[in-house]
Amino acid sequence: MKYGTEKYYWDILTKEDMLIRPPRFDNDEDLHPERCIVSCLGTWFDQKDKAPISFFRLMNLDSSRWAGMVRAGDGPLTRPTPVHVDDLAQKGAKMIPYQKLQSNPDVWGWGVEDPFVEVRYYEDGTITWKEGKKGCILDVKLEPFPYTFFIHRCEQFPVSTFYTNGCYLKGTYEGKPIEGIGFHDGQFVPTQNTDKETAWQKTTDYLTANCVGIREDGRKEVCFFNGQADHLVGGYWLQGEEPIVDGDVQIIGDWVHLPYTNDGTCLMPKFDIKIGSKTIHFDGKWGIKGWGKEDCVDHAEKGLPSFGDRHGESQCIGTFYEGQTPYKHRVWQTFIENMEAFDYKLKARGHHVID
Repeated sequence: MKYGTEKYYWDILTKEDMLIRPPRFDNDEDLHPERCIVSCLGTWFDQKDKAPISFFRLMNLDSSRWAGMVRAGDGPLTRPTPVHVDDLAQKGAKMIPYQKLQSNPDVWGWGVEDPFVEVRYYEDGTITWKEGKKGCILDVKLEPFPYTFFIHRCEQFPVSTFYTNGCYLKGTYEGKPIEGIGFHDGQFVPTQNTDKETAWQKTTDYLTANCVGIREDGRKEVCFFNGQADHLVGGYWLQGEEPIVDGDVQIIGDWVHLPYTNDGTCLMPKFDIKIGSKTIHFDGKWGIKGWGKEDCVDHAEKGLPSFGDRHGESQCIGTFYEGQTPYKHRVWQTFIENMEAFDYKLKARGHHVID
């Protein structure tokens, strides 16, 4: 059962959504798009006394893009430290394209032989993900949450449609057991008059948040929004309640300058999210600035992607809770990302920036 509007809603992800051209998007209004990008973002704690590991891989269906693993900064305004970049498959690595497997036609998959990557999408919605030979770096299974958030004709991304799906993540990192939260996105681009490479590079002006967790009482919970600074759409879902959708999500908080940049880039490390009748409180704990090498921030050129380390980009991981009484999650991932988050742009849109 769908919850929301015709343009954005919660729904159950089906095996048809794994197709190159899913039926739900194959219409004139959505411009008959085809799956262009596959991605996975995961967060887990491998050591209790250290900041979490964050992993992000972004791939075309037929060619490698980039990937990186970093240990988040010790504070929300602190830069991360790369842990795996050069030993992961990057742009130029020969990719085995996204396709149905001959050995099992109900399974979709793609991969890279060297450096090794293997990803499999199963009929029940689960995903297996391996990085490094025999999964020596990462070997996990992603179990999807019941509801996925879909957006048709997305305003912010130069794609026709996309979905984002939170997942419970369990397996090994560097051979040691981990559990955490991941989510994978499907992004779909119209096939006519659109180049998937240049389209993605024009994705430069948005705010987004994906807060996913499993509470200590076992209930799954998701808070999501996406949009430009003055127009955000999103939703909230807590297991046992009906999902909520809001076409005018509000964020309330102060922006501060990233101390290690000198270009006016800002981050909102602590803020409230109002979605319908719900208020979700986000508290930034650890900083991210892409998933590349440390010096990428200093050498990135405006408008050119460098593992995500672009001027005007800010990211953060933290904790969240809904309502007036704080509570904890057993496992969680909170990912906040802002593009073109320059002080002058934010001020022009009515946001408060602490100078």
